[in-house]
Amino acid sequence: MSDSRSYRVIIVGGGIIGLTTACTLLKEYASLDKLQLTIIYEALSPETTGDVSGGFWEPYGLNLDDERMLRWARYTYDIFMQEFFSTKAAQAGISQMPGHVLKSQNNQQTSENDDSAVPSFLPLVRHYRVLKNPEIRMFDHLGPVTGFVMSSVVTEVRRYLPQLQRFLECDSRVKFIKKKIQSFSELKGEADIIINCTGLGARELTVDLTIRPARGQVIRVHAPWIKAMYYFETVNEGVGYIIPQSDTVVLGGTFQLDDWNKTPTEQDTRHIRRMCAKILPALEQIQDGNVQAGLRPYRDGGVRLEHERTVDEIDIVHCYGHSGAGVTLSWGCAKDVVEIVKTLLPVHEQHPSELPEHEQLWRLIL
Repeated sequence: MSDSRSYRVIIVGGGIIGLTTACTLLKEYASLDKLQLTIIYEALSPETTGDVSGGFWEPYGLNLDDERMLRWARYTYDIFMQEFFSTKAAQAGISQMPGHVLKSQNNQQTSENDDSAVPSFLPLVRHYRVLKNPEIRMFDHLGPVTGFVMSSVVTEVRRYLPQLQRFLECDSRVKFIKKKIQSFSELKGEADIIINCTGLGARELTVDLTIRPARGQVIRVHAPWIKAMYYFETVNEGVGYIIPQSDTVVLGGTFQLDDWNKTPTEQDTRHIRRMCAKILPALEQIQDGNVQAGLRPYRDGGVRLEHERTVDEIDIVHCYGHSGAGVTLSWGCAKDVVEIVKTLLPVHEQHPSELPEHEQLWRLIL
């Protein structure tokens, strides 16, 4: 049944958070022919922060005592897994793979039954197990370690976002505008509601000084024999991670708070190569690769997802501060954002669809 109401919505931000929110909005307002959705962006793929990332699903660097994080991560995991087992997987760059997460024990004795390192998000995945003898012996070259392996998914943002963008561009209710917004007051009167998905840009736009850059540097190399993800956390040397994608393997990484430098450094490159070669020594033989750096939108208080009515009566739903977990939380956050929007801009309840959830959110445009 068609809904005769007319709503104007502006999403500011063209990254993984902005575009998943746009797709979710279209899903929930499918009956509204007079919806006008404008996406204002400074950058689209391949120029977003997410395009630099490895895209591995893991609730990384989050306060897992906040139940919202687990709920958002679970929904996103389920969507990506559905997409892997669909016709979308190849075009959208979605791969299922095991992820080995290892932590150095600094010469401490570890118990065979020590499950203390098992994070609270593990029950969200389809399969996991704590690494014990003899399996943990595979990593003897790293010294004493504990860890687990889980079934997870990699989403290549540089492939995924262009597919979402194509889907959105085919909807007559949607338009994209490239523009830098200096203040939300510029948009007063232009929309019934604004959705703020500006990532690190929210620092200036909302004058939220709790959001800070967390610099990350990676190297993309050709290493086709690697078929699983490895993450190794040490006591004194930081971390290393290895994430296979469809045609490259992403080596990382760094997490440097308050560092605004988007230019790769040779020091970080050497650190990444050293840490990753500790995990898989064959990587010592690879000296070429594409080195990139990006700035994660870290926020001291975690993700901000809430409605605000400003003093000049602009309704804004904020969704920013995802740090290194933008991919991991994307669809879950988008779902909650749109639930808030629906309280402000009512819409008829839709009849249940027989399509899988991921197909209701977006479809491949061939």
